[in-house]
Amino acid sequence: MVAFIHCIVNGLQYNSGEDGAVRPQIPCPCERRELCNFIQSEREREFLGFFYPYNQQIALYDWTQITDLAWVPPDRTDVICAAHAAGVRVLLNADDVSGSIVDVHVRREWIARQVELARSYWYDGINFDYELPAKMDSDLSRNYTQLVRDTSAAFKKLNPFAKVSVDVPWSAFGNDDRDYDYVGLAAVADRLFVMSYDMQAQIFGRCAAAANSPQPQILKGVRQYLDLGIPASKLILGVAWYGYDYPCERDAHGVAPDPWVDVCLLRPVEYRGSLCSDAAGVQRDHKDLMALLRSGRNTTGLIWDPLAGSPRFNYVQNEESGGAVHQVWLETPESLTLRYALARKLGLRGVGAWNMGCLEHSGDAEPAARADTAAMWQAVRNFTGGPNRWEQR
Repeated sequence: MVAFIHCIVNGLQYNSGEDGAVRPQIPCPCERRELCNFIQSEREREFLGFFYPYNQQIALYDWTQITDLAWVPPDRTDVICAAHAAGVRVLLNADDVSGSIVDVHVRREWIARQVELARSYWYDGINFDYELPAKMDSDLSRNYTQLVRDTSAAFKKLNPFAKVSVDVPWSAFGNDDRDYDYVGLAAVADRLFVMSYDMQAQIFGRCAAAANSPQPQILKGVRQYLDLGIPASKLILGVAWYGYDYPCERDAHGVAPDPWVDVCLLRPVEYRGSLCSDAAGVQRDHKDLMALLRSGRNTTGLIWDPLAGSPRFNYVQNEESGGAVHQVWLETPESLTLRYALARKLGLRGVGAWNMGCLEHSGDAEPAARADTAAMWQAVRNFTGGPNRWEQR
């Protein structure tokens, strides 16, 4: 581990490593100097949001609901300052850690760089999102846990209040061949973010469009983590703020789908051993899907699936794009309220969303888009119980 020396030269803070290089900590870019400190406070119920894409605006962020904001890049100091002003932790993106998992020397250097970033830009922790296959009890699985353990120790040496979170699949068993040591990860990390979405990544039944995150499967997956003995206080229920847009294919007799088709057959696209997957469609932001509904191009209204607890609708592409029939599965404030209620019922520490850019957060948003954003944040409030910024405006 690189030994860092902290010193002050001519009023500026500097960090130096054993290589002798002196690295200045950037001057505090915030309006108030106290905002360039680590966040120490905790809230009873948490919301973890992912700052993606990186060029998004934040004027309509409901900071009263957010506790942690992950993946903010160093050049968005405006976001770091705004988050700290609201008492929100900002978490680094661990990004690709493949080399750090397999090579202990690479691991030490990588951890040192992350600590340096946290020290220089006042990051309050780090988020891991490693999603490649790993066999149970393999060297890869064990080394990943060790990487998180060592990173957590280094971050908490710098900042005892640092938070380390790890993104995990919706299911603890047999999910895309990601058989990590979840019990071990929960022991060395502060939070596990359960990605309760993309559940159609492997479709082994009928190759047809379906809900991205059916409520029964969400419950099944979270219970698997609880059954492993992982405390509910360490779990964050992750939901999707996006939907899937699927082009509907002809049936076995060559008959084209009509604009009101219920079952949207998909073109087979292989993914990790499954001949059919959600890769037949494309992910689309909630804000774009709501705008599509308002455009009048849809051929059905929102149709509720009572088993999945999610809605869908159909639309037809314009003639220039081929005029194909599409089916969209998405989440709405109504469907997400069900998921947040489940998180409360199970006693989970928090909920979260991939990703913040799926909502319209720009200050010049149209009234309809602004209302959509407000409704989505109001649904979050059903879990957090926090104040409603939209009533305060």
